[in-house]
Amino acid sequence: MTNEGIKAPLNNSSKPAPGSGKTIDLQGVASFAQLVELLAQELGTAPGRMQGMLPSGPASFDELVGEIVVNSQGFERNLVLSSRPGSPLKIRFQSMWRNGEGDSAVTGVESHYFLDATVEQIVPQGRALARYIEDTFTIMDRMVQLGQGGKLNGASISNSEISAFENTEAETLVRMRASADKAAESFNPK
Repeated sequence: MTNEGIKAPLNNSSKPAPGSGKTIDLQGVASFAQLVELLAQELGTAPGRMQGMLPSGPASFDELVGEIVVNSQGFERNLVLSSRPGSPLKIRFQSMWRNGEGDSAVTGVESHYFLDATVEQIVPQGRALARYIEDTFTIMDRMVQLGQGGKLNGASISNSEISAFENTEAETLVRMRASADKAAESFNPK
Protein backbone atom coordinates (compact mmCIF):
# COMPACT_ATOMS: atom_id res chain seq x y z
CA MET A 1 0.00 0.00 0.00
CA THR A 2 1.36 3.42 -0.89
CA ASN A 3 0.85 6.75 0.82
CA GLU A 4 -0.31 8.36 -2.41
CA GLY A 5 -3.85 7.07 -2.05
CA ILE A 6 -4.19 8.47 1.50
CA LYS A 7 -3.19 12.04 0.66
CA ALA A 8 -6.09 14.43 0.16
CA PRO A 9 -5.74 17.32 -2.25
CA LEU A 10 -5.19 20.74 -0.66
CA ASN A 11 -8.24 22.96 -0.69
CA ASN A 12 -7.17 26.54 -1.43
CA SER A 13 -10.67 27.94 -0.96
CA SER A 14 -10.07 28.47 2.81
CA LYS A 15 -7.17 30.86 2.17
CA PRO A 16 -8.04 34.48 1.47
CA ALA A 17 -7.03 35.84 -1.90
CA PRO A 18 -3.97 38.12 -1.80
CA GLY A 19 -4.94 41.75 -1.15
CA SER A 20 -8.50 40.92 -0.12
CA GLY A 21 -7.87 41.07 3.67
CA LYS A 22 -8.73 44.05 5.84
CA THR A 23 -5.98 46.15 7.36
CA ILE A 24 -6.40 47.32 10.93
CA ASP A 25 -4.23 50.01 12.50
CA LEU A 26 -3.29 48.15 15.67
CA GLN A 27 -1.37 51.14 17.01
CA GLY A 28 -4.52 53.27 16.90
CA VAL A 29 -6.57 50.51 18.49
CA ALA A 30 -3.92 50.04 21.21
CA SER A 31 -3.84 53.79 21.92
CA PHE A 32 -7.62 53.84 22.27
CA ALA A 33 -7.59 50.84 24.61
CA GLN A 34 -4.77 52.45 26.61
CA LEU A 35 -6.78 55.68 27.00
CA VAL A 36 -9.92 53.81 28.15
CA GLU A 37 -7.93 51.73 30.65
CA LEU A 38 -6.03 54.79 31.96
CA LEU A 39 -9.24 56.76 32.48
CA ALA A 40 -10.93 53.83 34.22
CA GLN A 41 -7.92 53.39 36.51
CA GLU A 42 -7.81 57.10 37.36
CA LEU A 43 -11.57 57.11 38.03
CA GLY A 44 -11.19 54.15 40.39
CA THR A 45 -13.13 51.57 38.40
CA ALA A 46 -12.61 48.87 35.80
CA PRO A 47 -13.02 49.58 32.10
CA GLY A 48 -16.30 48.30 30.75
CA ARG A 49 -17.03 47.03 27.31
CA MET A 50 -14.72 47.97 24.42
CA GLN A 51 -15.87 47.34 20.86
CA GLY A 52 -14.46 47.96 17.44
CA MET A 53 -16.23 47.92 14.12
CA LEU A 54 -14.15 46.45 11.30
CA PRO A 55 -13.45 48.61 8.28
CA SER A 56 -15.74 48.69 5.30
CA GLY A 57 -13.42 50.85 3.22
CA PRO A 58 -9.84 52.10 3.20
CA ALA A 59 -9.96 53.25 6.85
CA SER A 60 -8.15 51.23 9.49
CA PHE A 61 -11.37 50.90 11.50
CA ASP A 62 -14.84 52.38 11.31
CA GLU A 63 -15.34 53.12 14.98
CA LEU A 64 -13.99 52.17 18.40
CA VAL A 65 -16.23 52.49 21.45
CA GLY A 66 -15.21 52.15 25.09
CA GLU A 67 -17.47 52.38 28.13
CA ILE A 68 -16.65 53.19 31.75
CA VAL A 69 -19.24 52.98 34.55
CA VAL A 70 -18.67 54.95 37.76
CA ASN A 71 -21.46 54.38 40.31
CA SER A 72 -21.60 55.71 43.87
CA GLN A 73 -23.98 57.32 46.36
CA GLY A 74 -27.09 56.52 44.34
CA PHE A 75 -25.68 57.98 41.11
CA GLU A 76 -25.20 55.93 37.99
CA ARG A 77 -22.57 57.53 35.79
CA ASN A 78 -21.68 56.27 32.31
CA LEU A 79 -18.80 57.53 30.23
CA VAL A 80 -18.66 56.45 26.57
CA LEU A 81 -15.61 57.23 24.43
CA SER A 82 -15.95 56.94 20.68
CA SER A 83 -13.27 57.34 18.04
CA ARG A 84 -13.30 57.27 14.23
CA PRO A 85 -10.39 57.86 11.87
CA GLY A 86 -10.14 61.53 10.94
CA SER A 87 -12.85 62.56 13.42
CA PRO A 88 -12.60 64.17 16.86
CA LEU A 89 -12.75 61.99 19.96
CA LYS A 90 -16.35 61.96 21.20
CA ILE A 91 -17.11 61.65 24.90
CA ARG A 92 -20.67 61.10 26.12
CA PHE A 93 -21.45 61.66 29.80
CA GLN A 94 -24.61 60.32 31.46
CA SER A 95 -25.50 60.83 35.09
CA MET A 96 -28.67 59.43 36.64
CA TRP A 97 -29.90 59.43 40.19
CA ARG A 98 -31.84 56.34 41.21
CA ASN A 99 -34.33 56.32 44.04
CA GLY A 100 -33.23 52.89 45.30
CA GLU A 101 -36.63 51.30 44.68
CA GLY A 102 -36.18 49.09 41.66
CA ASP A 103 -34.45 50.21 38.51
CA SER A 104 -36.47 53.31 37.67
CA ALA A 105 -34.37 56.42 37.30
CA VAL A 106 -35.56 59.49 39.14
CA THR A 107 -33.86 61.90 36.77
CA GLY A 108 -30.85 62.10 34.48
CA VAL A 109 -28.57 64.43 32.54
CA GLU A 110 -26.54 63.73 29.40
CA SER A 111 -23.84 65.78 27.67
CA HIS A 112 -21.56 65.29 24.68
CA TYR A 113 -18.03 66.58 24.19
CA PHE A 114 -15.98 66.54 20.98
CA LEU A 115 -12.21 66.85 21.50
CA ASP A 116 -10.52 68.03 18.32
CA ALA A 117 -7.43 65.84 18.73
CA THR A 118 -6.38 62.30 17.93
CA VAL A 119 -6.40 59.63 20.61
CA GLU A 120 -2.60 59.45 20.34
CA GLN A 121 -2.39 63.17 21.22
CA ILE A 122 -4.75 62.78 24.18
CA VAL A 123 -3.18 59.67 25.80
CA PRO A 124 -0.19 61.58 27.33
CA GLN A 125 -2.71 63.93 28.99
CA GLY A 126 -4.98 61.09 30.16
CA ARG A 127 -4.61 61.86 33.86
CA ALA A 128 -5.60 65.49 33.30
CA LEU A 129 -8.58 64.33 31.22
CA ALA A 130 -9.63 62.07 34.12
CA ARG A 131 -9.66 65.09 36.48
CA TYR A 132 -11.84 67.01 34.00
CA ILE A 133 -14.16 64.00 33.77
CA GLU A 134 -14.49 63.93 37.57
CA ASP A 135 -15.30 67.67 37.57
CA THR A 136 -17.88 67.20 34.82
CA PHE A 137 -19.57 64.36 36.72
CA THR A 138 -19.64 66.52 39.88
CA ILE A 139 -21.46 69.29 38.02
CA MET A 140 -23.82 66.83 36.34
CA ASP A 141 -24.62 65.17 39.68
CA ARG A 142 -25.67 68.54 41.05
CA MET A 143 -27.82 69.20 37.98
CA VAL A 144 -29.50 65.80 38.35
CA GLN A 145 -30.60 66.73 41.85
CA LEU A 146 -32.34 69.96 40.74
CA GLY A 147 -36.03 69.76 41.49
CA GLN A 148 -35.64 66.73 43.73
CA GLY A 149 -35.72 68.61 47.07
CA GLY A 150 -39.20 67.34 47.92
CA LYS A 151 -37.98 63.77 47.76
CA LEU A 152 -35.34 64.51 50.40
CA ASN A 153 -37.94 65.32 53.09
CA GLY A 154 -38.32 61.65 53.88
CA ALA A 155 -34.56 61.10 54.07
CA SER A 156 -33.02 60.40 57.43
CA ILE A 157 -30.01 62.68 58.00
CA SER A 158 -28.50 62.97 61.45
CA ASN A 159 -27.83 66.34 63.09
CA SER A 160 -24.10 65.58 63.18
CA GLU A 161 -24.03 65.05 59.39
CA ILE A 162 -25.85 68.34 58.85
CA SER A 163 -23.45 70.17 61.22
CA ALA A 164 -20.42 68.65 59.49
CA PHE A 165 -21.73 69.77 56.10
CA GLU A 166 -22.49 73.28 57.34
CA ASN A 167 -18.99 73.57 58.83
CA THR A 168 -17.27 72.52 55.60
CA GLU A 169 -19.41 74.78 53.43
CA ALA A 170 -19.59 77.82 55.74
CA GLU A 171 -16.30 79.38 54.63
CA THR A 172 -17.16 79.06 50.94
CA LEU A 173 -20.67 80.46 51.41
CA VAL A 174 -19.46 83.39 53.53
CA ARG A 175 -16.72 84.20 51.01
CA MET A 176 -19.17 84.04 48.11
CA ARG A 177 -21.67 86.25 49.94
CA ALA A 178 -18.99 88.80 50.89
CA SER A 179 -17.79 88.96 47.27
CA ALA A 180 -21.34 89.44 46.04
CA ASP A 181 -22.00 92.21 48.59
CA LYS A 182 -18.77 93.94 47.65
CA ALA A 183 -19.63 93.76 43.94
CA ALA A 184 -23.11 95.14 44.63
CA GLU A 185 -21.69 98.06 46.61
CA SER A 186 -19.26 99.00 43.84
CA PHE A 187 -22.07 98.82 41.30
CA ASN A 188 -24.55 100.87 43.36
CA PRO A 189 -22.55 103.38 45.42
CA LYS A 190 -24.48 105.16 48.20
